[in-house]
Amino acid sequence: MRTLGWILLTAGALAVFSPSARAQGPGGAGAGPGGGAPAFEEPKFSERVWEAGGPRLSEIPSGKLVLGVQIFGNETISHHKILSHMQTRKDRNYDPKQLQADIHALYRTELFRKISPDFDEYAEGVVVKLTVTEQPTVTDVIFHGNTRIDNRMLHKHCGIEKGDPANPFSVDMARQRLIDLYRENGFNQASVEVLEGNRVGQRRIYFEISEGPLERIWSINFIGNTIFSSAVLKTKIKSRDARNGLTAYTFNKANMLQVEDDVNLLVAYYRSLGYFQARVAYRVDYYGGGDFLDLTFVIDEGPQFTVRNVSIVGNKYFSTDILMEALEIKAGDAFNLGKMSRGQRRIRNDYYGREGFVFVDIVPEPRFLEDPPSQMDLVYKITEGDRWRAGEINVHIAGDSSHTQHNVILNLMGIRPGQIIDLQELENSERRLRLSQIFETNPAMGEVPTVEVRLPDASGDLGY
Repeated sequence: MRTLGWILLTAGALAVFSPSARAQGPGGAGAGPGGGAPAFEEPKFSERVWEAGGPRLSEIPSGKLVLGVQIFGNETISHHKILSHMQTRKDRNYDPKQLQADIHALYRTELFRKISPDFDEYAEGVVVKLTVTEQPTVTDVIFHGNTRIDNRMLHKHCGIEKGDPANPFSVDMARQRLIDLYRENGFNQASVEVLEGNRVGQRRIYFEISEGPLERIWSINFIGNTIFSSAVLKTKIKSRDARNGLTAYTFNKANMLQVEDDVNLLVAYYRSLGYFQARVAYRVDYYGGGDFLDLTFVIDEGPQFTVRNVSIVGNKYFSTDILMEALEIKAGDAFNLGKMSRGQRRIRNDYYGREGFVFVDIVPEPRFLEDPPSQMDLVYKITEGDRWRAGEINVHIAGDSSHTQHNVILNLMGIRPGQIIDLQELENSERRLRLSQIFETNPAMGEVPTVEVRLPDASGDLGY
């Protein structure tokens, strides 16, 4: 099955808009550049050296033939592994910038503390020499005391293998990953101690494990809930109990990490229905042997907030009266996240989306009031942007493609060049492509069919 990467609509003559808007994304809440700025990471000392220009290399002219690359000082890391990180090779032309990049790549493996380049120059070429000082590397990873989880699974989650840099910080992180693995599998009393590998210079890593009992949930209870029954709240969490013994040993492992997530799920459910002050905690009661426990969620629901006033600001193309008809939530209603979101989507798709406002931004903003208490105002803030017509429609298919295949795809599109872009029709077109059974729709196997709206850049080239 072929993979359809994306379909690109270039802009028409109505306005100018920013690139890269997906069919299911443009105009929704939070539309705009995704991901934000990358997290800052403090550079390692070796990276600071390279940012400052790197160690100076001998003034050997570029273009000379590399007669060979010799490695000195390596004890545990093979020549082959070192050379695999380098583009400077025998029978290639010498390039000092490439050699600097090769040395930088070797430093980034964190396998070396120091790398010193040298050269032997001959009439027919140059021999490149690297003298390396290795970082201590892991010689072995040992688990002791485990009986319920085998070594293979522990090695997989540990994340440290023989030959990796010996780093006490990495060992401590590996220990925490092992504890999390045991907790995910119901061993909440498991302990993992590092006997070797957490001090500088130690190359063997030795984990001493005390697994403790495999704990299972016998019953799940709720205290303090008056608005929603325990049966309803059970459907909102992922932890499962023994169902009065019917599933005493199936699907009911006491994963306390999941229990903590369940607390957040319950809080989110209450707040989605206006209980913004709801609080949830839990307690655990063990039976005699410690293999089974009762899990109890303790709930403080708090008051349900009501909407005092609903308003819309920023709209110019449509009148406020027309847009207010699209909203389900009205003044005097209890707050409901589902109703608020459906109103947002309806304004986007049924109104602005049908008139070519590809990048309309609609943000519902709850504003809580101090007086009167337990009331709020709901403001829909609209940034309309410009209207758009469809320009050229381009099809990209990963793999073999032909003119006929492009026609098949274009026939599934509900947008034609020159038409005002309809956001709802873009979503429908994308849905038809995915249901056509022509292209791969499993993200794990390849790109799923996607429709994007973009403008050509200033030079007239498409931005992809």
